[in-house]
Amino acid sequence: MRYLILAAVAALSSAITTGSAAAQPDTGGDPGAVLSARALGGGELIPGSASGFRISYRTTGQNGEAVVSGGTIYLPGGVAPAGGRPVVSWAHGTSGMTQGCAPALNGGMADTFDETPQLATYLAHGYAVVASDYIGLGGPGVYEYLAGRAAGHAVLDIVRAGHAVDAELSESFALAGHSIGGQSVLAAAGMSADYAPELDLRGTLAYAPTSNVEELIALLSRPGVPVLPGLDGLHARLVMILAGLDHARPDLGLTDYLSAQGREVLAVARSGRDCLSSLESAVAGRSVGELFSAPLPEPVIAALRDYLSVPTTGYRGPVVLLQGGADTIQPVPTTVLLHQQLQAAGTDNRLVLVAPATHFTILRSADAEAQTFLADVLPTGQR
Repeated sequence: MRYLILAAVAALSSAITTGSAAAQPDTGGDPGAVLSARALGGGELIPGSASGFRISYRTTGQNGEAVVSGGTIYLPGGVAPAGGRPVVSWAHGTSGMTQGCAPALNGGMADTFDETPQLATYLAHGYAVVASDYIGLGGPGVYEYLAGRAAGHAVLDIVRAGHAVDAELSESFALAGHSIGGQSVLAAAGMSADYAPELDLRGTLAYAPTSNVEELIALLSRPGVPVLPGLDGLHARLVMILAGLDHARPDLGLTDYLSAQGREVLAVARSGRDCLSSLESAVAGRSVGELFSAPLPEPVIAALRDYLSVPTTGYRGPVVLLQGGADTIQPVPTTVLLHQQLQAAGTDNRLVLVAPATHFTILRSADAEAQTFLADVLPTGQR
């Protein structure tokens, strides 16, 4: 069943009561303040979760504006250890562009792959999981696809919100995300020292993170570019990026450089019908060049780089990049380049290349590496 956030401005007047210790949520205006929360019903709980909440909370948009995000908190069973349950803040993959397209509202589906088993694995190891919907997917507002700062803020602020909802959560947490969620957690880790200095970030797991696509998109964003085989889903994702950038930076006049067909598919992306399938159908078999009436000028390209780029400095805690060797959505060279960029900047990071894994099997294929990393940086007392 689909559950939508009903009121972004509804403050709770009493403590939430569940089987887990709960604190009165903060109803103020700071990032991470909880605006609404309800306990999950049995059918909404994922494997490994004994209880949980659907929440809406305050966060910060791409340009520093105050906004609202939805999200879900899942809690494992048993007695919380001394110091509280360590937390994994999870960032999901591509799921659509409009309210109601959040994976938690659609059976866990993201990027055509069910990420729920990954969250269940974290829960089985004793971690509490907080999972942002991002701004505009599970609550009010407009989702800006791959807007790094907006998504990074949301995955940090749900950690703050989790502490307001459940007093038994630890101050220590790790970030983990897949695909665009990989970009989100890298953005969050890079800004955490400045944006959320009170949070105890121990490390970051980025599975097949979206990175180093800015120059490719700049190259493709012009008339005459043909159909490009071998880059799965690039066309639809480019449309979503353009729609997000146009919303974040209306001053650029981005639609002035789009063809009639480009403006039509942008409208399809924004309509949110079927979340992804209508957009994918609208661009199927069409060339990327058909989107454009003129090449994007340098000011737009510069804004695109700012919108998409992954930080290379500012990280707290080590970073592990988990990449499938058979990934055709986020190809190996982009993640190898990211690894090299982080190394050059002095960021503690490691690249784990799993040769047979695809974009959609990397979570399962790299699970042993991921769990070893988490146990080292964020021990739960379970092994």
